[in-house]
Amino acid sequence: MPATVSSGESDFFTDLMLKLIPALKNAENVDFLVRKVAHFTEFLILGCLLSAKLYELFNRFIKRFITVAGAGLFAAFIDETIQLFVEGRAGMIADMWIDFAGCMTGCIITLMIIKVRNNSNQIKL
Repeated sequence: MPATVSSGESDFFTDLMLKLIPALKNAENVDFLVRKVAHFTEFLILGCLLSAKLYELFNRFIKRFITVAGAGLFAAFIDETIQLFVEGRAGMIADMWIDFAGCMTGCIITLMIIKVRNNSNQIKL
């Protein structure tokens, strides 16, 4: 998205957050925080979806984790690279790492949920 469109979406969510959490009115750079949380959240969802989809494909935790990590890092790199070619946008290394952290968090949460679910299915009372 061009910077003006992206900024408009961020402004909408910033206003929403300020209405939901009035204490944020005293915080500095709420718009900056909203943008970073958006980066983290969209890649958290990607990490969840990748982990859930790849769970059956690989039988070892390390293979699952490394595959999701590689795909998440690649997606973050491509996302930030694309922004280099959009007017008013910039590819940021910090955003790439925020994206990657979100993806890994989603991966870990999903694999933990699957593990707990599988363990509870094995317990017979």
